[in-house]
Amino acid sequence: MAVERLQPVASPKTPKGRGSKEALLRAARAVFGRSGFAASRVADIAAEAGMSSGAFYRYYTDKREALVELMTELLQGLFEQSRSKWNPGDAVESVVITTERYFRYYADNADLFRVLHEAAQTDPEVEGMQAESRRTFHDRITRMARKGVERGLIRPDLDPELSAAFLGGMTEHYAYTRFVLHRYPDRDIGEVSRELAAFWAHGALA
Repeated sequence: MAVERLQPVASPKTPKGRGSKEALLRAARAVFGRSGFAASRVADIAAEAGMSSGAFYRYYTDKREALVELMTELLQGLFEQSRSKWNPGDAVESVVITTERYFRYYADNADLFRVLHEAAQTDPEVEGMQAESRRTFHDRITRMARKGVERGLIRPDLDPELSAAFLGGMTEHYAYTRFVLHRYPDRDIGEVSRELAAFWAHGALA
């Protein structure tokens, strides 16, 4: 998935410059995750990295530019890390594998997903990145469902796009509610993935 970068980000030419920029990005992640994007200041990010505010502005025009870089990497990683080859002989196992990978990536990056949801409420372009990410997952699941219908594994009367919306919505809602809000109990991720896949399969399989 190609997530469009909303603003140009400086590309340092020296190893030292690249190291400084990476340190600032790690610091931005820590500060955003701790304080939220709106409450964070450039001075906080610079201090977290052990640098001056002036050093920050050598690589980023403002804190939003750092946010966009973090969100770009986050959403590209989510798409790539949760990808799995469709198994035409076992539709349920295909769903289990991709769902488990999605959950594990979400759990490992819950701090950034919290920031994504916060920023998307007020920044239309960040919300657009989130929407584009959802669309790519929806398209992937829709293709999977259509293949299943063609092979006789999934009900012929099933609406692939509606099925994709339900499966994607359940997966994202559970991930956000559990790993960001911590309102669901900590159960084994593999077990949860199988339960979700079985729930979907009960209504989808032929």
